[in-house]
Amino acid sequence: MMDTQHSDQPISFADPDVYACPFPAYDRLREEQPVYCDPKSGHYVLTRYDDVRKAMLNVAALSNNTGVMGDRWASEANHLFETEGWLPMNTLVSNDPPGHRAYRALVDKVFTTQKVRSLEPRIQQLVDELIDDFVGLSEIDFLAAFAVPLPMYVISEQLGVAHEDRAQFKHWSDVAMESMNPLVTPERQIVLARELIAMQRYMARQIDRVRATPDDKLLSRLANSETEGRRLDMRELQSLILQILVAGNETTTTTLALGMKTLIERPDLADTVRRDPGYAQLFVEETLRVTAPLQTLFRRALADVEIGGVTIPLGSMVEVRFGAANRDPRQFACPADVDLDRPNSASHLSFGAGIHMCVGNQLARAELRLAFQTLTRRLTGFRTTRGSDSLHWMDNYTAYGPDRMWMTFEVQG
Repeated sequence: MMDTQHSDQPISFADPDVYACPFPAYDRLREEQPVYCDPKSGHYVLTRYDDVRKAMLNVAALSNNTGVMGDRWASEANHLFETEGWLPMNTLVSNDPPGHRAYRALVDKVFTTQKVRSLEPRIQQLVDELIDDFVGLSEIDFLAAFAVPLPMYVISEQLGVAHEDRAQFKHWSDVAMESMNPLVTPERQIVLARELIAMQRYMARQIDRVRATPDDKLLSRLANSETEGRRLDMRELQSLILQILVAGNETTTTTLALGMKTLIERPDLADTVRRDPGYAQLFVEETLRVTAPLQTLFRRALADVEIGGVTIPLGSMVEVRFGAANRDPRQFACPADVDLDRPNSASHLSFGAGIHMCVGNQLARAELRLAFQTLTRRLTGFRTTRGSDSLHWMDNYTAYGPDRMWMTFEVQG
């Protein structure tokens, strides 16, 4: 792996060795070139906390409608969506005011604090059921046994997915995440489009069902609520569902895995949460901050814009690097350390900031808090089982974390 902290070679986040472990590159750029033009992608990469936060708040100059995150489709893929499904459109993640406001207002009505709190007993039940299923095993892949199914089960139930369709739904979730990778080729996009169209057709049947017989789940609330005097049409709902699926599933899975990795490396933290479950939320915030399961999102400059003394030209792509901002020593003392007494942990940017802050952040935080409280209460002695082969890391430009983790534990007496 390239030593990007000390090498004289130009850094590019398009290099697999760099995006596989981007933190040394962040440390170097934060000090030397905090607004950095990547030589391969041409993107302007922001690595300082203040620059990243200001960029996310500057919606007038930096657009979320970038053509990168899932709405940049090859013409043949577009044709498939138009003729066999519903063409993805800008709703939340890839939309700007004023169009963004109506969708955000609707989703905010769905993801209320009261609604998330009402889901906690069901989340707790799912956490315990998953632990019950693996507690007698001598070794588990933590991703397969717990980190993948928990958020998938929570969001799939809320989207009306039948129990027997969970595995298929997980596959579609993986496809949705891959579709947002800016390195996906046009040929691969066609394959992904066919998979997403199959998901769209499945979800269309669920939408028709909850419109005929409403309930209190997320999908019904989205399908039956009105914004600006009307209900959303099928194309709008399909695009919202795709974005909610990724936001409510993949990032929570990755944070669960990265948090367990931390507990394996720092058993003292597991002991602290076990003694005082109130520390679980602080552990969640520090895990989100230090690891940033989503390392970056994208903005496009609508005009020449100055950031950190650098003029970014009109039309340029800008990367707001959460993973770098969250470890900025100007904002967080000893930033690479997980510190449960850190007073400003929750000011991390892993959920974004401003009008595009992750709408499902309360649900994710609830799932993570209940998961780590229960894991540390019921289990102890977390450790890996296969040496250097215990963890396998995902190959992804925007996301960071393992996709397999072989480990074991003891049951609390």
